[in-house]
Amino acid sequence: MENLEDLLARNRWTRWLFGFLCWLAIVLFYSTRVPLGGRVVPWTTSLETSASIWFVWVLFVPAIIRCDRLIKRHVVSLVGRLLLHVPISLAVTALTVYVTRAVGLFLGGQLSSFRLSFDVLRASWAGLFHSHLLVYWGILGVYIAWDSHEGLRDRQIRTAELERALVEARLGALQTQLNPHFLFNALNAISTHIEGTPRTARRMLEQLGDLLRLSLSHSEDQEIPLAEEIEFIDKYVGLQQARFGDRLEVTTSIDPEVLDVLVPTFLLEPLVENAIRHGIAPRSERGHVEISGEKRGDRLRLSVRDEGPGLPQGWDPDRSGGIGIQNTRERLQHLYGDNHMFAISGTSGSGVLVEIEIPCQHANSLGQTVV
Repeated sequence: MENLEDLLARNRWTRWLFGFLCWLAIVLFYSTRVPLGGRVVPWTTSLETSASIWFVWVLFVPAIIRCDRLIKRHVVSLVGRLLLHVPISLAVTALTVYVTRAVGLFLGGQLSSFRLSFDVLRASWAGLFHSHLLVYWGILGVYIAWDSHEGLRDRQIRTAELERALVEARLGALQTQLNPHFLFNALNAISTHIEGTPRTARRMLEQLGDLLRLSLSHSEDQEIPLAEEIEFIDKYVGLQQARFGDRLEVTTSIDPEVLDVLVPTFLLEPLVENAIRHGIAPRSERGHVEISGEKRGDRLRLSVRDEGPGLPQGWDPDRSGGIGIQNTRERLQHLYGDNHMFAISGTSGSGVLVEIEIPCQHANSLGQTVV
């Protein structure tokens, strides 16, 4: 449900209605006061008196706001802005005294006796003028506070929009970097089969076509449901199995509960590619790659494991990680900040395990369709 602050910020007429209701509450509040001396006055009379004083200021509120906006255009400092309001406040207060006097006489049926005399202003100096002057500065103070709040709100919105645009630009650059990297590696693998095993090369080209169609369908998406990411991986594994044949075995174990969880687009492809390149390609015997996904509390845990030679001693992802690893780390950082985990482990001869943990954000909760 939309809160009152957002509604007031967006709708001008709602702001004026809200202000009128606040002013009406003030009128009703002061209509209940007891005059000095304890003299009993009918509530209707007290309401007329209160309304004649306070509703006069409703007529001057737009003028006060307009004056302040004009001053703000030419005076930057708040002190200078307030100093210029001093003569304006005295003039407006004097004018409200005369208008209040005229309204009071009108309600009493004596408007014909009203005179623009200095005596009216001098008589108000005993108390009415000072109270009206405080009303002026009260209105101005509330408006300046509201204006400052709206200015801060606008700056925060603009800052957030700029930050989001910057992150989206960086993510787009990273994704653009990843696609040619994948395409180059796939075409390089196909080229090795063109002369010797053209049937295999043809089948790999068909698999590559399916992969490109999937990648183009998500070219603008930074996140997709895990089910669609797994579909892409299945196509990619099919391409690699056409290349390696029985030497490559890939198993996928995904908890059905997390199939609609959003993950970065093409998150798993570079990890599976590394597992096949470094864990399967150097070996002559059959190799196994395992892809798994499960829910742990309110987080999604993904892992890719291979049975290859493992990591060399002293391996450092900052210095030794390729484009796929560096790209994945940066995208996770941009999308989730510190609210994620990305770890690579593996000793010599024991294979490599890559683990990723991100918050569970279900696509269904955002109104997206899971394919």
